[in-house]
Amino acid sequence: MGDDSGRFPSVSGLVASEFEISGGVPFLPPDHEQRIAEIFRRMALASVEANGNRVLGQGKAAGQRIETKDFAAFFQRLADEWISAEAIRQRIAAIAETTRDQLIRVIQMGQTEGDGIDQIARNISRRLPRISRQRAALIARTETHGAANYGADGAARATGLRLRKEWISIADHRTRDFLEPDISEFSHRAMNGKTVEMDGMFQVPRKGGGFELLAYPGALGGSAANVINCRCATGHIVEDL
Repeated sequence: MGDDSGRFPSVSGLVASEFEISGGVPFLPPDHEQRIAEIFRRMALASVEANGNRVLGQGKAAGQRIETKDFAAFFQRLADEWISAEAIRQRIAAIAETTRDQLIRVIQMGQTEGDGIDQIARNISRRLPRISRQRAALIARTETHGAANYGADGAARATGLRLRKEWISIADHRTRDFLEPDISEFSHRAMNGKTVEMDGMFQVPRKGGGFELLAYPGALGGSAANVINCRCATGHIVEDL
């Protein structure tokens, strides 16, 4: 999820050292969740800025006079709002808890195999970073995607233009759909080209009937089956100038 080694000591190194000293299950560093939150913050800001600037550029192209010199602070505020959401806080806490669960499994495996404290400590140092990287791509794709669409929404509102928002789906075999053999719980293929008012909610069809409401693709509060690894984007249509 990005290299923060220049700012923080290695988590695996810290817990491995503690295990060598105590021989018991070590605690994660007290600032572990803050470290994860900082990584989330940097991902969110980069995504918000990228999509936000794109939308503002569209507003300028449409003839709207937009003063962008203060938008660095604006984008930072949007990113902070995203990170402060309860759903994001819960995800950060869940990642920290998952790391501890993985740590316990490494120790238990070593004890089962008869490894000594030194060997188990080496296993912690070697395996924890690799375990984390396996989940990093999924976490990064999901969180940056949601933050990007959140930033696009905030920037679109800042243009002052009268807009509608459009759901744009990727047209390939990985797009969520109800087709065999990979039936998804929700259909994003069916959402492509759907438009609603800026304050409206998209109705994403659910398998078996009904729908789930999302303000934009990857929105906070959406079901895991609806937002994890989603690649859909939000477009904005100028209604008038």
